[in-house]
Amino acid sequence: MAAKGNSADRNAPELNRVLSFYRNSTILLTGGTGFLGKVLLEKILRCLGVRKVFLAVRIKDGRKPAERLQELLKDALFDRLRQDATVEQLLERVEPVEISLEAGDGLGLGMDETTETRLLQQTDVIFNVLASVKFNESIKNAVDTNVGGTRRVLQLARRMQRLKAVVHVSTLYSNCDRTHIRERVYDDTLLRPEAVLNLSKLLSADEMDGLQHCLLGSLPNTYTYSKKCAESLIQQHFSDLPVGIFRPPIVLSTYREPIAGWTDNLNGPAGLCLWTVKGYVRVIHGNGRKKANLVPVDYCVNALLVAGFDVADRSMARDPAQDSRSGWETVQPVPVYNYLYDRPNLTWGRYMGTVSMGFDGWIKRLCWPHSYTIVPNRALFRVLSLCCHTVPAWLLDFVRQLRGKRPLYRRMAAKTNRFLETMAYFGLREWQIANENVVRLRTLLTPTEASLLEFDLSTVDWDEYFQAYIPGIRRYYLGELPAARDRTNPAQPLAWNRRIQFLCRLLHRLMWVLICLKLGHRLYVRRNLFSILIA
Repeated sequence: MAAKGNSADRNAPELNRVLSFYRNSTILLTGGTGFLGKVLLEKILRCLGVRKVFLAVRIKDGRKPAERLQELLKDALFDRLRQDATVEQLLERVEPVEISLEAGDGLGLGMDETTETRLLQQTDVIFNVLASVKFNESIKNAVDTNVGGTRRVLQLARRMQRLKAVVHVSTLYSNCDRTHIRERVYDDTLLRPEAVLNLSKLLSADEMDGLQHCLLGSLPNTYTYSKKCAESLIQQHFSDLPVGIFRPPIVLSTYREPIAGWTDNLNGPAGLCLWTVKGYVRVIHGNGRKKANLVPVDYCVNALLVAGFDVADRSMARDPAQDSRSGWETVQPVPVYNYLYDRPNLTWGRYMGTVSMGFDGWIKRLCWPHSYTIVPNRALFRVLSLCCHTVPAWLLDFVRQLRGKRPLYRRMAAKTNRFLETMAYFGLREWQIANENVVRLRTLLTPTEASLLEFDLSTVDWDEYFQAYIPGIRRYYLGELPAARDRTNPAQPLAWNRRIQFLCRLLHRLMWVLICLKLGHRLYVRRNLFSILIA
């Protein structure tokens, strides 16, 4: 069983308990080559003073883990870290460990015996970030990765001698079929996780696809379903470990650390926003007044690290007698952290509107509100999508065929419409999220720790954030060079951007007043002029 650690002085006053917990520790990180995992790895190396990080990596496109790690450390995300250390020096603190989720017995991570022995002897903390995040992933692949991979990691954790904490990264939407989501595991799937894993092992991908609608129930996609199954698996079979479940919402690019606006993907709202900026999307299926549940990835990582300390602290305070009881129902529930704050939560309308803060010209900001529309009605969305997406795509492809080129835009429009339909589930709904555990996490930080590990979303200046949002996507994902004006003056005054945005909104209101006057609604305008201007 995992080691509990020394709890003799846990109630004694101690400065910087979170930083002290991680200092000189050894961490196993799975999923460290993904979006969230990269930022987590950078933060650990830069701020926590750990002894070593074992980075679990799979072979991809013929590249060995060592090659993938060297390429990873050359990313712009690690520029700040490389100012104090070379890649070779960083490699002394990060050790790539080759793993496989296709081991025949379904029990191990497929690593060599020597490496596994060192992991079992040295690991103090595990962050399990490994996941398939595709909404349209096949049910078999989603289950094998998100449920089977979690089981393999926790079976390894059970054999570790120094283990203090395991944090499994799930998603806030693992129970999105509910309107109220508490910080607990909901064990209400049709089949138990072990049964689902056995089905996936016995059946082919096509046979599993045939059962998908039965397994998912009211959940919208295989991602949310497999994450829910993984949570149930942890509660049912691994609650004796010092383990916690961290549920982030929709994670966006970095706010400030280590650089503003960094991202490496176009998943979710980032892709929607960029394609709208480029003119590929004109109609969005959603409700602009619904809360969007968005968080910067650097804040998310900070909350994740503090949750790791809290899991270890809780396990030291746990009654050892409970661990010897039989049956998962009798043990202490696994702690869950719903990382979301209600008060500073953006709406979808504000998210799309504030994106213009990152544009490099006032004309673009002026035109932005007229370049898209958010439509909550499904029938109206399909009509407008036909007019604004499908028909133009057919016309452009017709021109391409006349010029002897292969059709391109119809396929792009079809893919865009499928993406918009998928995102609509989250854009049309709103949830009541309990976050007592996350609020309590913030009270554990001293002022020194808060300066390094701040995660309270009320401290985010969203206007400042969106100044670097679109420029960050273009620079770090698309590889575009900054505009000439940005190179000479990279820090545009935020107050000037706010003035431009205010003037644009005022001009739109005045245009609306003029239209009403021209159409003869003068009495309506006189009675409602104030409300029109401030709406």
